[in-house]
Amino acid sequence: MALSTVVFADPFFSEMDRAMNRFINSALGNPMSSATAGGSSRAGVAQPTLAMDIIETPTAYELHADTPGMTPEDVKVELHEGVLTVSGERKISHSLKDEGGKVWRSERSSYSFSRAFTLPENANAEDISASINKGVLRVTVPKKEPPAKKEPKRIAVKSAL
Repeated sequence: MALSTVVFADPFFSEMDRAMNRFINSALGNPMSSATAGGSSRAGVAQPTLAMDIIETPTAYELHADTPGMTPEDVKVELHEGVLTVSGERKISHSLKDEGGKVWRSERSSYSFSRAFTLPENANAEDISASINKGVLRVTVPKKEPPAKKEPKRIAVKSAL
C-alpha cells in the first residue's frame, strides 16, 4: 500500500483565512491588505506569505515570524513614511558534499517574502529593533505617548449687518 498525502482544500477554511488576514491588516492600517493577505501570485504561481504573530504589550508591539535557516543577513526590516516592511529571502543550496552523493528527493525550496504594516500613531519609530533567535524573527516596536489631540476651537458667529 502506497502512502499518499491528503490535501484539504475546503473553501470555508480558505475564505476564513483570507478574512482573518484582511481583518488583521485592516486593524493595523495596512494599505496592501488584499494584495498580500493570501499570498501574492506571480505568473500564476502562488508566492508564500510570511505568517506573523502580532502581539501588543503595555510597552510595545511585537511581530514574530518563523524564519527557519535564515540569518540576519537574509532578512530586511525597513521603515519608510510610517510603513514597516519585513522582507527577505531563503536560499537553499543543493550542493553535494562528495562526488559519490546523490540527491533522491529535494523538497526544500528557496523563496522570498515581504509584509508591510502601517504603524499606529503611538509607535516609537526611532527605537524599533529586530533579532533572530533559534529561527524566529522578532521585531519590537516600542510605544510612546500619542500626541495630544487638539481641543476643538470655537468660532464666533457674527451678524452680517
